[in-house]
Amino acid sequence: MPQLVAPLPDGPLDIIGDVHGEIDALLALLTRLGADVDRATVTRPLVFVGDLIDRGPDSAAVVALVRRFVEAGVAQCVVGNHELNVLQADHKEGNGWFFGHNDGYPWRTKGGPTVRRPFDSREVTSQAEQDEIRSFLATLPVALERDDLRVVHADWDHEALRALPPSGDVASLADDAEQAVLAELARSGALARAERERQHFADLRDPDVRPDRMLVAVQEVSAAEQLRNPFRVLTSGREVPVSLDEVFFVGGKWRFVTRARWWDGYDDGPAVVVGHYWRRRGGAVRGKVDLWDRLAPFAWGGPRGNVMCVDYSVGRRFVERWSGADSKFVGGLAALRWPERVLVFDDVDGATPTTGFGG
Repeated sequence: MPQLVAPLPDGPLDIIGDVHGEIDALLALLTRLGADVDRATVTRPLVFVGDLIDRGPDSAAVVALVRRFVEAGVAQCVVGNHELNVLQADHKEGNGWFFGHNDGYPWRTKGGPTVRRPFDSREVTSQAEQDEIRSFLATLPVALERDDLRVVHADWDHEALRALPPSGDVASLADDAEQAVLAELARSGALARAERERQHFADLRDPDVRPDRMLVAVQEVSAAEQLRNPFRVLTSGREVPVSLDEVFFVGGKWRFVTRARWWDGYDDGPAVVVGHYWRRRGGAVRGKVDLWDRLAPFAWGGPRGNVMCVDYSVGRRFVERWSGADSKFVGGLAALRWPERVLVFDDVDGATPTTGFGG
């Protein structure tokens, strides 16, 4: 059984953000970092923050490449919420490449209706390939740490970390936690109330059917499913309720809760590096809430200035390609070089300094 919170190696590291199936971006970034893809060698150990998969052109190729580096002993990777979805057999927007379906992305042309446009993602070719991917993802820890540095996909939450056993099967443990929460909600009647509320608004799955009133039970269930499951907290982050005018559509449904800026209250000494939050390095990311918009694009967050998000929205390139942006992308795949605290992007020459470290 994998160790759920594993140690990071000593010395310099390259910490790579969410890849989301963008194999060309990953190959370009690895070259810039001095890695040899054919030999699976590196100039310094690699650490992936999770969300290797979904939406991009070839998630299977990304997993296979990362697996080669991990098995060569020169890389580590934590579980992201997208890996957790696959491990739990949870069919979500963008992971049809693994499950053999492609329900697509809600795409709206200017002035036209919303339609489901299939992702341009290579599907797995066999049961054997699917089994290999699942078996590798099942070996990944939830978090990594050493004295000066911590890595988790979304949220370094002490209560959630204390709830984890030392080792175990992530999928089974997450399933058990989820079932316990659902049983509580069923006993209280919240699940049935939420179901009735959703029925009035196309099950909250239609982007053109926006709820016109507060769905109290839906909000209660959404918050509970997230906050009472330590695996969801660590891989998706804490969430807080939103008002009716702040309700938004993302990931295939209308949301009554939003991700919390947990780093604003992080006061520990070790630095934390996360992905997950669709950070911007320039222009706005359409359809995504930017929780890092109070900071400069390459700034550290938190009261001590020691939390960094390295997800710079490379996962939106499928939309940018559909829109005709085939040369200059808004989002990029980033690596944070530690301890130098500079960013290297797949499509930018040289290193980009970060700012605000240490407050």
